[in-house]
Amino acid sequence: MHLVNPTPPASPVTPDRLLPTDETCSRVGGVSKSTLLAWVREGTFPAPIPLTPGGTRVAFLESQVNAWIQQRAQVAAQLGTAGRAKSPNPRARATQ
Repeated sequence: MHLVNPTPPASPVTPDRLLPTDETCSRVGGVSKSTLLAWVREGTFPAPIPLTPGGTRVAFLESQVNAWIQQRAQVAAQLGTAGRAKSPNPRARATQ
């Protein structure tokens, strides 16, 4: 008697990493913690997950951070350089 399993084995699931706030800031272009948290408050960046009661320690899901980065890259590609806002500061424009 030969037993055959008709369903293939499940592929291993890669667990989602939790990124500390500092690493998340680095991944999104080196923004400051205050900028990152302002984006969260505005709803333009994924909310962190509280790790401790009261939310004094939080982390961000790597998959959500990566998805946000990809979304920003797609928008930038669609807009091209025409979508870039020009700085009102003449010195800043000289370095762009």
